[in-house]
Amino acid sequence: VERASANVVMEPRCDPDLSKWEFEACKFLSHQAFSHWKVSALVNALSAMNAPVDLSCVRCPSDVHHRAGYSPRHNRIWMCGNRLWNPFEFRRVLIHELTHAFDFARARIDTGSCVHMACTEIRAWNLSGECDLWTKWFTFLGEDMVNRKQRCVREGALASLLENDRCQDVYVARAALEEAWAPCWKDHWPFTTKPDLDTRWRENPMLS
Repeated sequence: VERASANVVMEPRCDPDLSKWEFEACKFLSHQAFSHWKVSALVNALSAMNAPVDLSCVRCPSDVHHRAGYSPRHNRIWMCGNRLWNPFEFRRVLIHELTHAFDFARARIDTGSCVHMACTEIRAWNLSGECDLWTKWFTFLGEDMVNRKQRCVREGALASLLENDRCQDVYVARAALEEAWAPCWKDHWPFTTKPDLDTRWRENPMLS
């Protein structure tokens, strides 16, 4: 690309249904998260690919399990401003959704393909830190610690797949997960290349 895109919205958009306190909390947590190296690496990578993503804080219904989501159609991440209060959890969930945005920017993902969706879910659960041993140490205690992260990623990716309208058949979802597992579990891009050595990387002016 010739230049970095400068229209990443670092100030999250506010859902009018959020209280002022909830929005300010979401705004504070997002600013904290953007100082983390994984978040900045993903945001800069998206900027390099001219695919900057918007961030919105929204009010989520109490009867849903979602804490956040990514819309490929609008290239927007939404975070549940009324459900996320822990800065570490907020950051991990944001990295999860940014990984989806990155995958959609770098590849032609077919949202109707359970294998494609399984791959981006595997990467998001693996790279976000949601299944890291230090995060889940109490849950993992007394179990096979070596393979527990892989099982956590599998369980999380499967649960996410089953929420997809086209992958709700558990047999279809499990088959897609198995087909995507080997290449996608080992894929850590953009965290495997030093930013200054990645020819598509550009520093995002919003983070400088």
